[in-house]
Amino acid sequence: MTSLFKNKLLLGSALITGVAGLSAVQAHAQDAFNETQKEAIGEIIQEYLKENPSAVIDAIDAYRAQEAESQKKQAAEKIVDNKEYLTRADAPSIGNPDADVTVVEFFDYNCGYCKRALPDIQKIAADDPNVRFVFKEMPILGPTSKTAALWALAAHKQDKYFEFHTAVMEHRGAKDEKNLEKIAEDVGLDVEKAKADIASGEIEKELDRVSEVGREIGVSGTPAFIVGDTFVPGYVGEDGLRNAIAEERKKDTDGG
Repeated sequence: MTSLFKNKLLLGSALITGVAGLSAVQAHAQDAFNETQKEAIGEIIQEYLKENPSAVIDAIDAYRAQEAESQKKQAAEKIVDNKEYLTRADAPSIGNPDADVTVVEFFDYNCGYCKRALPDIQKIAADDPNVRFVFKEMPILGPTSKTAALWALAAHKQDKYFEFHTAVMEHRGAKDEKNLEKIAEDVGLDVEKAKADIASGEIEKELDRVSEVGREIGVSGTPAFIVGDTFVPGYVGEDGLRNAIAEERKKDTDGG
């Protein structure tokens, strides 16, 4: 192996592993090399990239994979830290309170994929007597999302959460106060009590808490799920949820 080839190989390796810290390398180069040396290094880099055009893409892919793994690890840690809050017994939920797997959904009432996830959740809850679904309102898609979330948590105070939740998800019109009040009446809520609970500020504090915990875990969009101790971002469909639940049970069986 020639000395020049070795230098190119080392440079290529440094390029691949150093994309994330490129600015630091540039700053060091400015201090460590004179203009002639910098020009020579630039030519070597250009030549290397011509000979290895996929190097930058490979480096970016490696960096993204590293970041994804880091985020996954951080999410797992935050899930453990917030486990008691996420799965608490008085949270809005359906299914078996003593289930061996709990699925937490972060959702928004204006989210199309959250609407698609509802039938998946209903089917799994009907088929699987040993699973629990917990619902966490994360209204990130505008003022009406927040208004709907406030009404939903008010419905929870009257033990009619899932009836209201389902009705709002299936509602095709605007989720303004007028329509939400009509939905509340249709599912049998005491509307005046619901309005008073919303006005108290207690429910809004719960929404703030959900947003805080969601951000800590890494929820950046809806829907997002926590299946047992595993963070599952995005819509994954009925099969995706069933598979994640099965994997969680397998971890328990394997002692993991």
